[in-house]
Amino acid sequence: MSAVPRVVAQGEILKGGGSDPPFLVLPDPASVFTDRAARLKVLAARTPATADYLSLLAQIADAQQAAVATRATGPLPTSERLELSRRHGLPVLGKDDRPGDDWRTALATVLAGEYASAPEPVRRVLGRLRGTAPAELDAFAADVLDLNYPNLDAATVPFVAAALQVHWIRRAAALGVGAFARLDVPNVCPVCGSPPVASRIRIDGPAPGGRYLHCSLCDAEWNFPRGQCTQCEERTKVAYLHVEGGSEAVKAEACDECHAYLKIFNAERDPLIDPVADDLASLALDVVLDEKGYERVGPNLFFVPGQA
Repeated sequence: MSAVPRVVAQGEILKGGGSDPPFLVLPDPASVFTDRAARLKVLAARTPATADYLSLLAQIADAQQAAVATRATGPLPTSERLELSRRHGLPVLGKDDRPGDDWRTALATVLAGEYASAPEPVRRVLGRLRGTAPAELDAFAADVLDLNYPNLDAATVPFVAAALQVHWIRRAAALGVGAFARLDVPNVCPVCGSPPVASRIRIDGPAPGGRYLHCSLCDAEWNFPRGQCTQCEERTKVAYLHVEGGSEAVKAEACDECHAYLKIFNAERDPLIDPVADDLASLALDVVLDEKGYERVGPNLFFVPGQA
């Protein structure tokens, strides 16, 4: 790996940001996957080494958009469940509550996407998933939700993860932002309880410049202070590393207190940035951080570590 890390001054990250940013931003089901597919296609053209994989994920994102548009939300939490979650500081749509039969409807639509240009190994995976028994699919979904990597078949993960994303995004959108409250643990998603894949500096809304953690499962974003480690909440030992020659919108927030890092994407420098897509297109930065002894804490459901 020839990439050279550059330490970015914390002030470059901390500058900007208005007051009282919205606590939570939910993805728009009408456009979230269309926008991601377009971004993946751009990134595939920029990164020849991973172009085939990013192009496949763009096709999957297009299929996710079709799934969001055509499927029902399934049962939603009762008012009693909403109140109980608020009282005890629990995520309303916690990922520990398994999705039941409903998510497989989304999976069927994802598997029916346009994959004519996909290589033969991918088409074999699609056929294998279509013929898998419901109980086995549910067990695989449980492993994806639990990030149980040793049990995962890396080739099938993107399709199962795509269906699970559709399931959670549709249910969150049906409830609306008002159904969710801040949790006592600030670094897990208040919608579903998942860890963030990365964070993003947003440029929209009433307080542009706010930093938001981006959920690895439901794509919700929740506000988190800039310049603060998402794991141990340390401020004085946080550094920002950037790969020379790479995008100025992509950095890693690395903490010398807990030795964890999470990528941070800056929409002020690239308004079209997508935390899920751009994370997969910036794996060179992960290699740099690994070599420097930092541990990645932001899982990406479309990437199984060690099985790329």
